[in-house]
Amino acid sequence: MQAYAFWEITLATLFVITCVLLVLIVLLQKGRGGGLGAAFGGAGSSAFGTRTGDVFTWITIVLTGLFLLLAVGTTVLLRPPPDIVERPQFTPPPPGTLGGETKVALECATKGADIYYTLDGTDPTRESGIPYEREIPVQPAQTLKAIAVRSGWKDSGIRKGRYGVKPETLDATDGIPPLVLPSGTAPGDE
Repeated sequence: MQAYAFWEITLATLFVITCVLLVLIVLLQKGRGGGLGAAFGGAGSSAFGTRTGDVFTWITIVLTGLFLLLAVGTTVLLRPPPDIVERPQFTPPPPGTLGGETKVALECATKGADIYYTLDGTDPTRESGIPYEREIPVQPAQTLKAIAVRSGWKDSGIRKGRYGVKPETLDATDGIPPLVLPSGTAPGDE
């Protein structure tokens, strides 16, 4: 970041100095109807006019070229960082409990953003994700990951949603470790 700040300050300083010098040189020139008009064929029979050897005219030409070069250079090099795309939102939002297959809708607050998703737990990218077109059928205990992208912007962060199973669909022993008494036995053991 420090190198970027150095170039930012250097180019801005050169640009301001060039602007001031260009204004001063133009003000110092005699008002003879020549100036830059003569430099580009407006006041003589030769291609560049008869008074192009004038020192102020040549300095004006060089400073104008430097001004244009610095203007283009600062525009390209000092472009502000791109905006970041908003993360996609899930409807219904996770962690939700599903009784079976449920359709999940994705949307992004950033206009013009495309959404890519995966259902296998891997991180989605433009290349590896599935382009979002309509509601996604999600099964219980499935992990949905989505990312929003837009050309010229920084990609959003990955939104992760893991949907659970409704409590009434759980078996009495699903996910519950057996209770072990201090004696080393579990209730119901004989």
